[in-house]
Amino acid sequence: MRRKRNDCRSPATTDLQAACANGPVGEMDLDFSGKAALVTGSTRGIGLACAQLLARRGARVAISSRKADVCEQVAANLRSEGCDAVAIPAHAARDDDLARLVSGTVEAFGTLDIAVACAGINPSFDPLTDLSEASWAKVLDTNLSGPLRLARHALPAMGPGGAMVAVSSVNAGFAMPGSGAYGISKAALEQMVRQLAVEWGPHGIRVNAVSPGTTDTDMIRALKQRPGFIDRITADTPLGRIADSADIAHAIAFFASDHAAHVTGQVLVVDGGQTIMRGTYPENTKTGEE
Repeated sequence: MRRKRNDCRSPATTDLQAACANGPVGEMDLDFSGKAALVTGSTRGIGLACAQLLARRGARVAISSRKADVCEQVAANLRSEGCDAVAIPAHAARDDDLARLVSGTVEAFGTLDIAVACAGINPSFDPLTDLSEASWAKVLDTNLSGPLRLARHALPAMGPGGAMVAVSSVNAGFAMPGSGAYGISKAALEQMVRQLAVEWGPHGIRVNAVSPGTTDTDMIRALKQRPGFIDRITADTPLGRIADSADIAHAIAFFASDHAAHVTGQVLVVDGGQTIMRGTYPENTKTGEE
């Protein structure tokens, strides 16, 4: 059954938007009216911020993560704002779940225009040669195979103008202790994005990736408690702070929008300049789940 779309778009409220309100950037209105989107990992962190931004700018959004009750709470919160959101719980690495997520989104909204692969994990700090087969398989299954499985179901469900955005990491381009499997999975993800862009471009469908630097999510919650961790990161970041989830969500929304209609196969780094000043870098900067 196709759901009626509600419009809960609101004026720009972030500091960045306010600062740019009178300039060229402020003229780029992210309007997703009439669009339907699904976002994996959308009950916390970057995924949650992305789902909220899309919904508040007019998109109909399917909220998805493993826990049904949390998905429903996020969707209910958005509906209370006047947005159109449904909860479709799914494991981001399981093919059957992802197939159901795509079909459920199309059933709810009548279409699928945007797919965001945001779920990711880094459960172990072990060096590669000490990493268990189970941990290696889990990281690759969630961070690489999961987005591929999503693409297999989502891209054929889209028409011309459709867009898929995957969340990568600056770890894709740098080797560091404790992040081997994670970095490898993200490097492969970026190549997968380029390959899918080549294959689906003739259908009018775009595939891109956003590569966050250190971002204030649950993934670094424990690391933030380490003395000096944030100070070391910000000292080597030209903009002087770590990212928040909204910073990444706006980059994802750009790729998903018509403003990026001629952009595909690209990776946008959102790190405050962190990687251009990468001298000494704190070890083990990521662990947990996105």
